[in-house]
Amino acid sequence: MAGGLVGGAYRAAMTLAAAGARGAGVLPGLPDEWRALGDRLGTLTADERAIGTGAPALWIHAASVGELTAVRSLIGQLRTRFPGRACIVSTLTRTGLALARTFPEVHVARIFPIDAPAVVTRVLDGVRLEAFLFTETEIWPTWLTELSERGVPAIMVSGRVSERTLSRARWLRPLYRNALDPVTCCMQTDDDAARIIALGAQPIRVHVTGSLKFDAAPVAPPPEVERLRARLERDARRVIVAGSTHEGEEAALLDAYDRVVRGHRDVVLLLAPRHPERMDGVAALIAERKLPYRRWSALDGDGTPFPSGPLVILLDVVGPLAHCYGLGVVAFVGGSLVPKGGHNVLEPARLARPILIGPHTENARELVDRLLAGKGAVRVDSADALAWTLDHLLAHPDEALSMGHRAQALAQTGQGAVERHMKVIAARLVTASFARDGEA
Repeated sequence: MAGGLVGGAYRAAMTLAAAGARGAGVLPGLPDEWRALGDRLGTLTADERAIGTGAPALWIHAASVGELTAVRSLIGQLRTRFPGRACIVSTLTRTGLALARTFPEVHVARIFPIDAPAVVTRVLDGVRLEAFLFTETEIWPTWLTELSERGVPAIMVSGRVSERTLSRARWLRPLYRNALDPVTCCMQTDDDAARIIALGAQPIRVHVTGSLKFDAAPVAPPPEVERLRARLERDARRVIVAGSTHEGEEAALLDAYDRVVRGHRDVVLLLAPRHPERMDGVAALIAERKLPYRRWSALDGDGTPFPSGPLVILLDVVGPLAHCYGLGVVAFVGGSLVPKGGHNVLEPARLARPILIGPHTENARELVDRLLAGKGAVRVDSADALAWTLDHLLAHPDEALSMGHRAQALAQTGQGAVERHMKVIAARLVTASFARDGEA
C-alpha cells in the first residue's frame, strides 16, 4: 500500500514537472538550459526515429562530464563486442551533451528525458532498445520500471550509493525497490553493493566490478591548457590546483593561499569552483582579499604578463579541470572541507599529484582510505591545517613528488574495471537474448 502511494506521488510529481517544462518552453528569452526542452519532453530527432526502425540500440546514460569521461572506454568495448548496434548516449547537462557529441563511437547524443510516464512512453515507443546502461547514482524509477515491462535489460555501471543518498532515499525505498528489482548492478565497492541492496536491488544481480574512472582513457590536454603551462613555465611559477570547490571552501583556500604565498612568491592558485553559476561570487571573495586574479576565459589571447607575487586564476569554464591538475605541484579536491562527500580524487592521483582533502570524503571512502594509508594524500580540516600542509609541501618538493608517485601507484591498482564490467554485461545481454528467442 505504502509503495503504491509513494509511486503514485512520484509519478504525479514528474508529470507536473513535465507540464511545467512544457509551459516554460513557450516563453521568450529562455536561457540556454532550456534549449534542450525537446529532449527533456521526449521529442525524438530524425536520427533517433531512424534508430527506432533500424538496428537495435544500446543506450548509455551518464549524468555529466566526469561520468561520460569514465564510461567512454566501456562504450568502445561495447561497440567492439556487440557490432551492428546503434549507440545512444544521454546526459543531464549541456556541457555533458557537448562532450558526448565529440565521441565518434556515438550515433546520437541527447539530454535525458524527464522521468514522467507519458514522456518515458513516448521515447521508448520510438527507439528499438536492446539494453540500457546507466552510471553511478542515476536511478530513474519510471524509466527503469517501463524498461522492465518491455523486457529491456537495465544495467547500472560503476554504481555508487553514498550513505547520504541511502538516508535521503529512505521514504522512497518502496519506489526504488520496484525499480531496482530487475536491474543488474555493477558497483564500485563492497559498501556500494550493500547500499544498493538496501535500496531494493536483488543480491543475486549485484556485482562488485570497480570504478570505470580507473580505466578512463587518457586524453591529450586541450591547447589552452598547454598554452597556460608554457606561460607558467616561462615565468617559473608553481601552481596549487584547487578543484571542484564549494561555498565555504573558497574562503578557506584563499585565506590559506594568502598566508602561503608570503613565503613562496612564485606560487599561483588555480581555483575551480564546482558550479559555474557561483563564479561571480567567488571572484568577489578574491577581490575582497585584494589578491590579483585572472579569469580563465580571458586568458587566451591576453598577452599581459602575469604579476609577480600572488595570483589567482579562476577557472570559470567547465571541462579543463582534469587536465589542469597536471599543471599543479599539489592538488586540493573540493567538496571535502564542507559536507558534500568529496569529489574525484582519481584525476590528480593518476597525474601523480600529491592530494589534500578535507574530512568529508564518503563518496569515495575506500579509495581515499587507501590514498591516506599509502601516503598519497593528506587530510586537512581547516584553513590553518591547509596553509601549514601547503607550506610544508612547497618547501619540500621532493617529498611532494614522492607523495604524488604513491598516489599514482595506488590509482593504477584499480585498473581492469572495464573488463570486469564487460563480463557481467555480456552475460546479461546473452541471457536477455535467449529470453527473447524463447518468447518468439
